[in-house]
Amino acid sequence: MHSFISYICYAFSEAVLPALIGAALGAAILIALWVKRRREGMTFSLPQGTAIVLLFCYLGGLTAITVLHRTAGASWVQTHLFRAFWEAWNSFTLQIWLNPLLNIAMFVPLGVLLPLAAKPFRRWYWTLAAGAGGSFAIETLQYILQRGSADVDDLFCNTLGAMLGWSLCMTAVSLAEKQWKAAGACAALPVLSAAVLAGVFLAYQLQPYGNLADAPAFTADTSGTKWVLECDLSDEPGPSGVYWTEPFTKESCDEFAFAFAQRLGVDLEDHYFDTDYYDNTAYYSNHHTFSLIVDYNDRSYRYGASSEGFSFDDPGTATEEELRAALKALGIDVPETAQFFDLGRSAYAFRADRIECDGTLTDGELQCWVKKNGTLYQVDNALSISTLHGDAAVISEAQAYERLCRGRFSKADMFEYYAPEEVHVTSCELRYIIDSKGYRQPVYVFDMRELDPVFVPALTG
Repeated sequence: MHSFISYICYAFSEAVLPALIGAALGAAILIALWVKRRREGMTFSLPQGTAIVLLFCYLGGLTAITVLHRTAGASWVQTHLFRAFWEAWNSFTLQIWLNPLLNIAMFVPLGVLLPLAAKPFRRWYWTLAAGAGGSFAIETLQYILQRGSADVDDLFCNTLGAMLGWSLCMTAVSLAEKQWKAAGACAALPVLSAAVLAGVFLAYQLQPYGNLADAPAFTADTSGTKWVLECDLSDEPGPSGVYWTEPFTKESCDEFAFAFAQRLGVDLEDHYFDTDYYDNTAYYSNHHTFSLIVDYNDRSYRYGASSEGFSFDDPGTATEEELRAALKALGIDVPETAQFFDLGRSAYAFRADRIECDGTLTDGELQCWVKKNGTLYQVDNALSISTLHGDAAVISEAQAYERLCRGRFSKADMFEYYAPEEVHVTSCELRYIIDSKGYRQPVYVFDMRELDPVFVPALTG
């Protein structure tokens, strides 16, 4: 969350000046309208005048955040409705959920201020038109000026936000005027939206396993693609089983990282020692000789030491026994079942390819680099040891291939970008991927000639 919050704060700071300019413009327009209406024997109420100024202030800030202060780059069109929600569901991290939720919240002030500034907008359809039209204008400008994507999800979320704002405003107005039935009708949308959001989070908590971050968020259009199968597929269900290693909490991750640093003699009290927390990761560093990035869910981590004395032109060397001993000194016990590989240029790896024994699964890879003097320079440890949590029904390879052909696979956006006319599937293999609750779920990974490998979730349902 740290970097994302920093970005949000930066965006709002950049919107202050345009918002003030918008407020000044709104005040000027308000004065002109007040003079005109006074000549006609009418005037503005204080709440209405305040709403007009705040509306222009909001529009100035909104324009800055969505168009003016965005970095120019390539433009594209995202046409899959609810893709953002499916991506948030799959990853189930706060930062990803904030993408659609902030797009909704961003237009709530529009729905609140419009009915207060002009009475025609107290009719829902005028505010609906304003919210949808305003969002469409922003998406069009972003595309034309190459400052982002034209996203149908943004259009939906912005329009929903405007209507939520209108509902909240008109509920308050109706209550103030003691129009109880109207207040109840206006409150229906916010109540329903809150119930749906609560239902989504409750459903996630009640389901036995987590979600796969890269699982399909939409169905790719495969209608124009010819699929050529070049491997044998089984019609029998794959081996059942979901594995588990308890994920780190913030506290247990700190304990692990501090112990790791202390084994290396790092001074944790040094004012240069820094700790940053994100959704699923934590970062520890003294910005010179020690850095450690830890993933909570799968307990993988990357350790880096000072690069002094390291050179690709004069690589260090080490034997398997020396590396096992050096890793053990860091508190890393490499399983005996892991195979040793010399990757060249001072890089080495220990790999375990889904080794299952007595309900224990050893899977993944640990890579490390050594300096000329034999000391470790970097360790990337994604070698996991997990225990069987329980059986779960798994589809067959043939069923997974059918889902592949229907477009239900990871990296669907890559597929649609290249739009291959023909795809040759060369292999299908059952592997395990960590989910958002820390379980290792089975997936079928398909290798293809024309594209990078993709996976199809293997659990039934």
